[in-house]
Amino acid sequence: MGAAAPVEIGFYHCTRRPAVEVAVQLAARAWSARQRLLIMAADDLLERLDRALWTQDPASFLPHGRAGGPHEAEQPILLAGAPVPANRAELLMLVEAPLPDLPLPFARAFHLFDDGSGAHMRARGEWKALAGNPLVTRVFWKQAETGKWEKQA
Repeated sequence: MGAAAPVEIGFYHCTRRPAVEVAVQLAARAWSARQRLLIMAADDLLERLDRALWTQDPASFLPHGRAGGPHEAEQPILLAGAPVPANRAELLMLVEAPLPDLPLPFARAFHLFDDGSGAHMRARGEWKALAGNPLVTRVFWKQAETGKWEKQA
């Protein structure tokens, strides 16, 4: 049996929209693709994310729950303060949260941080620390003037 493929960790430098808004946008894409998602953040951001998943798009809501809550295993989008396997997520999203220990049991990770925040400074260190690590593939994304995401070389 060969080694598992490296996990892609996308570092998302949020310069035009706050990380919470970007998280909801990416969560909507995961939901439409029928991929399970675990969103990790500090408690105060989890509250904001919980509200935003209900209200950011007035025409719809994204089905989600909190880790430790009722039916957590059935939630397509689960909000947690730590990496938990409760909903068997394929995707991990970190919103202003530190990268958990490797290896990551996810197909892909999204590491979102606001420009100039403490998480931004921490992400710089994490980016450097992951250089050459065979367990991950690093990709850096930055918001362009237009608001679209551009992959950085």
